[in-house]
Amino acid sequence: MTFKNLAEAVDEKLAAIVPVLARIEQIGGSADLRDLGRHLIDAMNLFQRNPGIEAAADDLYGAAGALVTDSTVRAQPIARQLRLLKEAHLRFSSRLVGAVERAGRYEHLVVPAFPVRRAA
Repeated sequence: MTFKNLAEAVDEKLAAIVPVLARIEQIGGSADLRDLGRHLIDAMNLFQRNPGIEAAADDLYGAAGALVTDSTVRAQPIARQLRLLKEAHLRFSSRLVGAVERAGRYEHLVVPAFPVRRAA
């Protein structure tokens, strides 16, 4: 089993979310929404229960869900929803980075780098 430090693991999770959000902005498919949900859960699992991170993840998922729903029915105005999605993404990213900075004083803190088994 290989190990990564927490900052690298968070950077990896945040980098995986960016293309999913880009697809949601362009296409707005429900498959992308499911992918986003999986990535958010994976990112939250890097930390012990943190209400701030959980709330930011809920906001991001909710903003993405609203964009997907409204893009399928061609509702307007989409610009406001895109802005809300970007703000939610920034909030989620800053919460994760802040949690890493608070945990940074623990040099020995590492996260095992192995895939999480998914329920079928």
